Amino acid sequence: MQKDAHGHTDSTADDIDSLDVPVNFNWNRDPSPLTPLPTSMPGEPLASQVAGAHVLSECLRDGLQGISGYPPVDDMMRYLHLLHAFGIRHATVGIYPGNADRINARMKQLLARMRDELPGIVPSVLSMCTEESLRWTVECKEIHPALESVVFMGSAPSRRLVQGWGLDFVLDRMETFIKKTVEMGIPVIAGTEHTTQTTPEDLRAITRTQVESGAYIVALADTIGVIRPLGTYRIIRFVRDELDALGVPDMQVDWHGHRDTGNALGNAMAAVAAGANRIHVVARGVGERSGNASLEEIVLNFAAIQAEAGLPVPWDMSRLLELITCYQEMVGVEPPEHGVLGKRYSHTSSGIHTDAILKAHHLADRAREANAPELEARLREMSRTVYSAVDPAAIGGSPSVAVSPWSGQSSVRLACMLSGRDPRDLSPETVQQLLTRANELGRELTPQELEEGLTKAPAAHPA
Repeated sequence: MQKDAHGHTDSTADDIDSLDVPVNFNWNRDPSPLTPLPTSMPGEPLASQVAGAHVLSECLRDGLQGISGYPPVDDMMRYLHLLHAFGIRHATVGIYPGNADRINARMKQLLARMRDELPGIVPSVLSMCTEESLRWTVECKEIHPALESVVFMGSAPSRRLVQGWGLDFVLDRMETFIKKTVEMGIPVIAGTEHTTQTTPEDLRAITRTQVESGAYIVALADTIGVIRPLGTYRIIRFVRDELDALGVPDMQVDWHGHRDTGNALGNAMAAVAAGANRIHVVARGVGERSGNASLEEIVLNFAAIQAEAGLPVPWDMSRLLELITCYQEMVGVEPPEHGVLGKRYSHTSSGIHTDAILKAHHLADRAREANAPELEARLREMSRTVYSAVDPAAIGGSPSVAVSPWSGQSSVRLACMLSGRDPRDLSPETVQQLLTRANELGRELTPQELEEGLTKAPAAHPA
């Protein structure tokens, strides 16, 4: 096959029958003399490793590629202000838009406002290895002096085949445009798409080129969400070993994961355990196809690991719900009914559960009567976590209780208490009426139905 001046292969109908279709490398299972398959790996990262890792928000770049529209600049700035208040200091906010003038204008307006309003967030943009993309990146740098650039190319054998790229072409283009970008005074995060399908031999050559060309971070991307934790651990350790061999053991490694097979959180944990320094995240896991690694899943687990070790948590977790709610409203994505911080994350109507929760509150009431505020606070927290891993109060939320066919008297009394009323004022008749109504309907009572039942309730007889 012949290649043009840009390194592209000219595949014609005459030679398609002889096309050699390559096989992508599977880091989950394929053997290689350069990187043996791990026989064991940590179940999770050490607290010290988590404390040394950071998160980068891809909410306004990769996340926006998974929705049907592009948000107004005012909305994106509101979200960035919340992101900063939450404690995230790095955000990718654009990718070379080609001829999309309207999006180009909004990205540049966003960068200008970030420069003026949010100097505490370092922005980055994605730049392809082309002169046009480089010129655009320089224009963005002129707007925001702290801008960083993710200079990237596809690297997997299948990607190179369809693009018509040889490995030498990829290496040459990466070297050229990383060097040119650095010469323009722009820090470079060197990335590859489909890193997790690239052979160890090719990844070794790519990593060397990235380092020697002047990148200060290398980013590994599981672009299609194909890898599992063992493969993630393996590929991060391989790149870490390569960086050691190149004399840059302290160079930062980024991990960018997707959740097509549900492994994004496990992969992020494995990446940090293997030596990754930063994880790319998107609120609500929004993104192309099944989405990106979820911001809320990552920070909930990383915060727990640090808190359990007595280490400070770098994020204001009390703003987590506010943050992801702002994002889902901005991008027009409904929160899931279930899943991490889904609509029902702190909701129950089960009589078994509400009985334990209500009894924890009764213990807290006794502590208050005994003038033991510290004990009361611990028991109130217990009431929120006796049947939940996530304390809603710790992330800016509140518990939710309904009455259903699975409820008991405790469910009605707890729902009454959470509505701001005194459950001691409930009559046995009212409790039974609400339980009977839920059983007749065969479902949870709606908030309105529950409120009406409590409002119309006759007072209990004095004891």
